[in-house]
Amino acid sequence: MNWIVLGGSALLFVASIAVMLYVRKGLVQYTAQLLDSLDAVLAGEQGTGFLEGGDTLNGKLQAKLSQLGEALAQRSSENLRQRKQLEAIISDISHQVKTPIASIRMYHDLLGRKELGENRRTEFLDAVERQVDKLEFFMQSMIRMSQLETGIVQVRPEQNSVYGLIAQAVCDVALKAEKKRIDIVIDESVEPTVSGEEMTACFDARWTGEALFNILDNSVKYTQDGGKIVISAGKTDFFVRIGIRDNGRGIAEERIPMIFRRFYREPESAGVEGVGIGLYLAREIVMNQRGFIEIHSKVGEGTAAYVNLPVAGK
Repeated sequence: MNWIVLGGSALLFVASIAVMLYVRKGLVQYTAQLLDSLDAVLAGEQGTGFLEGGDTLNGKLQAKLSQLGEALAQRSSENLRQRKQLEAIISDISHQVKTPIASIRMYHDLLGRKELGENRRTEFLDAVERQVDKLEFFMQSMIRMSQLETGIVQVRPEQNSVYGLIAQAVCDVALKAEKKRIDIVIDESVEPTVSGEEMTACFDARWTGEALFNILDNSVKYTQDGGKIVISAGKTDFFVRIGIRDNGRGIAEERIPMIFRRFYREPESAGVEGVGIGLYLAREIVMNQRGFIEIHSKVGEGTAAYVNLPVAGK
């Protein structure tokens, strides 16, 4: 048997080759493990494939991959939620627009008949105008809603007169109330004192005026002819509480949480004008100013809505 005797340099070279092969084998295994882990993350699986933990390189990489997987899963879930929400909004908008458009088409066809009398023609033209007004109101409401939700228009709260806010809302709804012979009473708690002192709160006058009008408008809509609405105001340490109480038909207790939903309308409201955005907008406006709205109601006895606005700014 012949033995090959290697010198020191040759032994060092062989050892280096052996180390390189060992490192290469480990690197290949590590790369394959890493690729499997990335595939698991992309597939939405919880595990990353690493078994090692602690402060080792593999352990740290495992933790980062796990965080990445959770972040991707959360983002995917949020995207799905937003997509479903968008689908629901589009469905609601389609439903709201479909009825007036169908009515306009119907009246258009009727108005095209030669034998139609002048009285009927005038009646149908008035009906078309009402449907156009409904579409316009709906589109304006949608614009205001999108402005608030996207932040295009932001509320800018500042110290303002509560009496002025209420007076403007009452003025805006007065004509509707008069048509139904509804008496709107502003309680003396709202009015300035003899010395000229006024109750103030921190709110955006324009947007909060719209919120209060929407609530007051709802009271007028759902209060019977000859009814009564009482508006009051009181002050606590942190809020001014504006109350709007009517003796209308009231809301069932189990439905109260639903009335602030976008496009929500009670089943019995089919004959009442509206698209179900007013109260949703009112709540968003008030909440954006660190306030809140309360609703108390009993069927057949009426509803009381309380708008709580901060006494002062931050």
